[in-house]
Amino acid sequence: MASGWQLADSDWNHWPDGLRDDEIWPLAAGLEVSGVEVGVYAATDELSADRVARRQSLVAAHRLPVLAVLLSLPAQRWPGGAFTGRPDAVAAEVRSCASVCRRWGLRTLGVWPGADPSTASWDSFVTGVRQARDAADELGVRLAVEYKPGTMVPDAAAALELVRAAPGTGVLLDTGHAYAAGEDPADVVRRLGDRLWHVHLGDAAPGREDDDLPLGRLHDARPVLAALDAVGFTGVAAFDLYGAVSDGGQTGRQAVAESLAHLGNRR
Repeated sequence: MASGWQLADSDWNHWPDGLRDDEIWPLAAGLEVSGVEVGVYAATDELSADRVARRQSLVAAHRLPVLAVLLSLPAQRWPGGAFTGRPDAVAAEVRSCASVCRRWGLRTLGVWPGADPSTASWDSFVTGVRQARDAADELGVRLAVEYKPGTMVPDAAAALELVRAAPGTGVLLDTGHAYAAGEDPADVVRRLGDRLWHVHLGDAAPGREDDDLPLGRLHDARPVLAALDAVGFTGVAAFDLYGAVSDGGQTGRQAVAESLAHLGNRR
């Protein structure tokens, strides 16, 4: 385990394999991780009362906590835009997710604004993010926005501009998205400093933001890990390998195991 921060699997790494919560938890418990990140499209589904209660039982049975929650806002589910199209609905989703985060003792909620393209209004986007930030803040939870090429927040520079425009928000760095954007994620970690609140670990080739390859397959992961330690990162870094698994090349377990092998003694 790297000093100062926690390493997690993400439940969505195993969705393409058709695994349920009661199959994901024992699988993750057999890996060298400290917990699980839960992916959410709609709080009424992934964070329903029944699923939250079931996960609580799995957490206790396998001694493997939920360490993070990610609310994904893809264009397929938000065709008119999310922050820029339905800010009230996004704020309501954020509020529901933040309520569960608070119950689980989590301070940060990750949000991926995939439905807000680079052609949308920046001012409308910032206004929507501020509204969602306020909804989370009411419950003592802070918002970390994930950047990705092709969206309203395509790179680290835009992510930093967002946190300046929406004070009280932070950045979710996906190392695969950084590689896809032509960035050095270790340099991004240093640039973000204390605005880096959550991390997704993966790999990608330039221009291939949906690859979600196992960490270390194309790029040496060690500089990123060293940078996280150097800036004093104390959050959660979770594997995000959905693309590699959904393409059918390997199972979620295999993708996580490959990533862990590239962590070496940093686990």
